[in-house]
Amino acid sequence: MGAIQAAMSHWEYIAPVLAVPNNEDDYNKLVDDLDSVLDAGGADENHPLAGLAERMADLVSAYENQHHVMPPLTGIDALKFL
Repeated sequence: MGAIQAAMSHWEYIAPVLAVPNNEDDYNKLVDDLDSVLDAGGADENHPLAGLAERMADLVSAYENQHHVMPPLTGIDALKFL
């Protein structure tokens, strides 16, 4: 079986991992799944899971940039937060 045939036969399992999160629950699930991929070796850029980890991280980052935007802070506000 070729790579594309294997991917197609497993797509129902793969697609949710590569889907854009639609809400906080989807986002949190993606973050947890990304942690699992990183723990399984995806943090090493030479590991076969590195590409998957990178794609998942892109999805996490895109969601955060759209939904977790911090308002501009003054230096004092930042210190108060810390």
